[in-house]
Amino acid sequence: MAQIESIDKQTLLFSIATNGYDRIFKDCLNSHQAYANRHGYKYIAFTKSPPSGISGTNSAWLKVAIILSALEKGYEHVFFIDGDALIYDRTPPISSVFCDDQFIYMSVESSGRFNSGVMIVVNDRKSIKFFKQLLLRADIPTMFLPASDRCLYENGHVINLAKKSSIVKIIDPKWNYNYNTVLLNEHDKEYISHGRGTWTQKPRSQEQPISMWRSLSLRMTQGPRYFLLDRLLKFYEREYEF
Repeated sequence: MAQIESIDKQTLLFSIATNGYDRIFKDCLNSHQAYANRHGYKYIAFTKSPPSGISGTNSAWLKVAIILSALEKGYEHVFFIDGDALIYDRTPPISSVFCDDQFIYMSVESSGRFNSGVMIVVNDRKSIKFFKQLLLRADIPTMFLPASDRCLYENGHVINLAKKSSIVKIIDPKWNYNYNTVLLNEHDKEYISHGRGTWTQKPRSQEQPISMWRSLSLRMTQGPRYFLLDRLLKFYEREYEF
């Protein structure tokens, strides 16, 4: 069993790997647990699906609801990592990125845009306000964002909000390294390898994108995503007691 280097039960590390992704990316989830063990963090891999199912889009937005809920429950730090991201043993504790007056930490890709696959959050009224504002955008299609901000799922809204926020700090790309990332030093070794060559392993990679009208029809049938996320959050709070 890995030795715990420090005790920090107020830090929640979590990932979401529903619809069989926990089996596909088992090695990644194991690396998350090992990292949490080393640093004494609480780790949860949300792998169960509710009876009504959960789509890839709603899984992506769910992380926003969980981060906000965890902050409001009093966790001092929340560390979200995508299920297809592998944490190496050399990765330092998240406290190594902290600085004064900034409470949300993310890397950017070579395009200069934030990638929400790895987010480290310090509990503060300003970070809570940020994620409340983000969650309120759950029903706003990314097509209404500037073209430079549009991205899959919730990431476009993260980009749009984060680039204008003084509490968001850009951290070393070693924390979220993928094919769209350039390391600051060519001799650096990444801390987290994210999704490199794994997209085709995801079931949704074979899906055809749905039209705008189909998307709007689904929203009308299912109701506002904001309230759907609230129901999903209650399900996961019951199942995982976080």
